[in-house]
Amino acid sequence: MRDGELTWGPLDRAGDRDAVAALAERCHAADGGMPEVTTSRFAADGVTTTGGRTATGVLVAAAAVRPLSPGAAFIGLVDPEHRGRGAGAALLDWGIGTAGPDLTVETEALTAEGERLFASRGLRQVFAEDVMRVDLAADPPAAPLPADLVLHEWTPDLAVRFFTAYEAAFRERPGYPGWPAERWVAWTAGDDEFRPQWSLLAAGPGGDAGFVTSSEGWIVQVGVVPSWRGRGVGGALVTEALRRMRAEGAGHALLDVHVDNPAAHLYRRLGFTTLGRRAKFRR
Repeated sequence: MRDGELTWGPLDRAGDRDAVAALAERCHAADGGMPEVTTSRFAADGVTTTGGRTATGVLVAAAAVRPLSPGAAFIGLVDPEHRGRGAGAALLDWGIGTAGPDLTVETEALTAEGERLFASRGLRQVFAEDVMRVDLAADPPAAPLPADLVLHEWTPDLAVRFFTAYEAAFRERPGYPGWPAERWVAWTAGDDEFRPQWSLLAAGPGGDAGFVTSSEGWIVQVGVVPSWRGRGVGGALVTEALRRMRAEGAGHALLDVHVDNPAAHLYRRLGFTTLGRRAKFRR
C-alpha cells in the first residue's frame, strides 16, 4: 500500500479495539457523525481489516471490509492530522481489491475530500442521510396538535394502525422497502430499546393522520399521511415524543433524515442540528 511513512498490516480484533475507537473519535470530531457506528463495523462477523501505524505505533489509518448478502461493504478512517498523504486512497484501493466487484462504500461522515476520492474510483452516491441531534436540557418548542386529533401510545392492538400510517406516509419515498405489516411491526417493536410510551399515533375522526416511533435516545420514524401534510402534525408528534423523553431523564435525542426529505427543515425549526452525513457509494 502507498504512504511510505506508515507500516501497514491487519488489525487485531480484540487488541486493536481501543486504537480503532480512538481513531474514530479523532475523525468524527473533525468530520461529524457517530464514531460508535463506525467502530462497530470493525467488529462485524467475517470482517477483514487493515491499518497504518506511525513509527511510534500510533494507528492513523484503518479500514474494514465486511460481508453483505450479496457483496461486501467497506469503511475507512484517516486521522485528520495525516490526511493529504495518500492514506485514504491506499485504504480505498485495498478495499476495492479485497471486496471484489460487488462493493458498497460506506461513510458515517461524508466530506468533500471523500466525495472526490470516491468519484476518482468510479463510485457514485446511492444513498445519503443526515444524522441530527437536539439538546433536551430545555423544553422542546411548542408545536400544538391540530384540535381534531388525539394521540395514542403504541400498543400491540394499535400496531397495525401504526403500520397503515407508515405505509401511507412512506410508500412514495425513495427506498421504501415494501415490507408487510408483520415484518415492519417486528422490526419496530422487536428492538430491545424500543419505547412504546414515546411512540405515538395521531388519530382523528376521519382516520389516522400520522405517527412517530422512538427508541432509547432516538426518534426512529416520523410519518404524516398525505392528506394531513402541512398542518403541523409532524411537528406536534416529534415535540410530544421529545417532551416525554425529557420527562424520563433523556438529555438529548437523535434522528436521521434522507437528504431529499423536506422534513429536515421541520427538524431544524425544532432545534435539531446536523452531526454528520451518512452515505453509501457504488459503481
